[in-house]
Amino acid sequence: MYPKITILGCGLSGMLTALAFAKHNIPTIIIESRSSKHKDFFKDVRTTALTSSSKKTFEEIGIWNEVEQISGAFNDIYVADDKAPQMLHFASDDLAEGELMGYLVENSNFKKLLFKLVTNNKLVDLLEESSYDIKQNTEDGCTLVLNQKLEHACDLLVVCDGMNSKARQRYFSSATEKFYSQHAITFIVKHEKPHEGTAVEHFMPSGPFAILPLKDQFLSSVVWTIASEKKDAIMNLPTDELEYLVQQNFGDFLGKISMISEAGAFPLKLYETKQYYNKKIILIADSAHIMHPLAGQGLNQGIKDIACLVELILEYGASKHALVQYQKARQTDNSNMLEITDTINALFSNKSKLLHSARQVGFKAIEEVPLFKKLLVKYAMGRR
Repeated sequence: MYPKITILGCGLSGMLTALAFAKHNIPTIIIESRSSKHKDFFKDVRTTALTSSSKKTFEEIGIWNEVEQISGAFNDIYVADDKAPQMLHFASDDLAEGELMGYLVENSNFKKLLFKLVTNNKLVDLLEESSYDIKQNTEDGCTLVLNQKLEHACDLLVVCDGMNSKARQRYFSSATEKFYSQHAITFIVKHEKPHEGTAVEHFMPSGPFAILPLKDQFLSSVVWTIASEKKDAIMNLPTDELEYLVQQNFGDFLGKISMISEAGAFPLKLYETKQYYNKKIILIADSAHIMHPLAGQGLNQGIKDIACLVELILEYGASKHALVQYQKARQTDNSNMLEITDTINALFSNKSKLLHSARQVGFKAIEEVPLFKKLLVKYAMGRR
């Protein structure tokens, strides 16, 4: 007898959770408040970086072949500190044969693919346009009321509908919550020269400016972190003026650039919950933790949550022991990654000349100590 598992939210983490359980013949029900027929259901200008650890999980779930078809590969990653000469260079050539630094996928395409896989899977039921209220949460299970009339019982309620989830707000409190006073402006550009799988993280006075290679050699995603007070001024610029600024940030290594998508602006914050479970409600991905996007680790940490939870449910069922072990396993790793991204952002957001010099010394030290560099790459690729 498999546990009855209900998932709140049909976003990336919700659909991945359902597919991970389905791989082990465990049926799930996804509750989604919106309609997939709405014009904005799949709309998302953002992109997601995937580590080799996430690739391995997708292979185990049986979806990697499909995901790979819509993903661009990172062969090289350069980290630059403003216009300083010393840069960090991480290359796939330094890894084992056949390994890559990572992959990048457009969120809109990713959502469409996962939605197709979910709706074609007989072990996943999707209830669209469904509101929910939690009537009861006990050690034996959860009872929800859907659309203010239909009672729905489950052995485990998996919360995947984000930090603002009603379930999270009612049953969980924050251990850490910090607003960065920063926004990430994201869009896609076309460029004259092929990117050849090269990603650039350029720490500039205005904020981190990331250039991320998409599957098409002549397309890249841009994630530009700026002070929130400048967000409206930049977002309201005419396209040609915004393109001029972006070109200045790019330099000429990819030739002339042009924006081919709308720009989206997203407020940045750090958040982690005190507990990952409450009786038979459990938090995964953004409902449990949100981190700065500069290292591209957000969803990858959520994918590790999913893999861990599925493994424990297979071994122990929807028991308290499984949920306790899940919290122990994931809370420490997620807290460490939140602290790392927060520290990196603080170090590179500081405009002190002394700190700039210290960063250059650090860059040089990392480049000259191969073992330390390999450890950094290993951690960034999701391996612990």
